[in-house]
Amino acid sequence: MQYVEKYGSELHFNHQLVKVDGPGPKKAWFKVVNEENAALVETDFDMLHVVPPQQAPDFIRASTLTDDAGWVSVNPQTLQHTQHANIFALGDVMNAPNAKTAAAARAQAPIVAVNVITQLKGEQNFCEYNGYGSCPLTVERGKIVLAEFGYGGKLLPSFPKWVIDGQKPSRLAWLLKEQILPPIYWQGMLKGREWMVKPERG
Repeated sequence: MQYVEKYGSELHFNHQLVKVDGPGPKKAWFKVVNEENAALVETDFDMLHVVPPQQAPDFIRASTLTDDAGWVSVNPQTLQHTQHANIFALGDVMNAPNAKTAAAARAQAPIVAVNVITQLKGEQNFCEYNGYGSCPLTVERGKIVLAEFGYGGKLLPSFPKWVIDGQKPSRLAWLLKEQILPPIYWQGMLKGREWMVKPERG
């Protein structure tokens, strides 16, 4: 909250963008949903940055593999489909209650790979996913909060607190994001190489 206050930001939760008017008077219209009712709110803006609601692609939502919300229905630990034992899912298409981030997909991929092999062997000792996700939050130039968490918001730091404290902004986290993670992403993750995730049996 320190940076929210420092920048004079206003937090608006449960706002869903409905439409944007412009280029004349710039107005954004939000549907505000709370427990009692839904209202339409008009807001003036100079610059608008909105994150759309996450959803699986159309071809997934139209399939018979999904739950009522359109996500592939999986066991949140094994990432195995709840109805079809020979199907596993990971990333942004499945309904495990984790953050849909690249770090989450990176953690899930080796687990799904091991679990597919386990399933093909007719075994049941699957590896388990703990909900790991990460979101580097840039709070100012040169400082990032390296938020790493699992199911239920449990903190799952990759580093000792004295190296990078995931609850405080740091320059070392900025260096990690700017200099170290890009080669890991481009030369490792996208080529199917993984050095940091060690799948563990349940």
